Amino acid sequence: FEERRQAFAQRRDFLLPALRQLGFKIEVEPQGAFYLYADISGFCEQGGDAFSFCQHFLETEHVAFTPGLDFGRYRAQSHVRFAYTQNIERLRQALVRIEHGLRTWRAKH
Repeated sequence: FEERRQAFAQRRDFLLPALRQLGFKIEVEPQGAFYLYADISGFCEQGGDAFSFCQHFLETEHVAFTPGLDFGRYRAQSHVRFAYTQNIERLRQALVRIEHGLRTWRAKH
């Protein structure tokens, strides 16, 4: 169990600063979870919501993360959830795709 806990901590410590650098606002650093709840309101000022944001990345970049609405109503339209259940190399690939997807999202919105 300790090995597994450390693997998730390494993934969190890799993904959290990388997403923040891309412009995602993540207020809470999880201590026991395997996901990050990110504020995307800065990306949706000109239109869109969490559902359309996630749909864009799934359809254009083949990266799946989840709109906040799937986890309750608290700030659901302006938040998404990133799970870090994949290894760091897969997370690294996803970040490249997310960075590209942000450029195309901004061009549309």
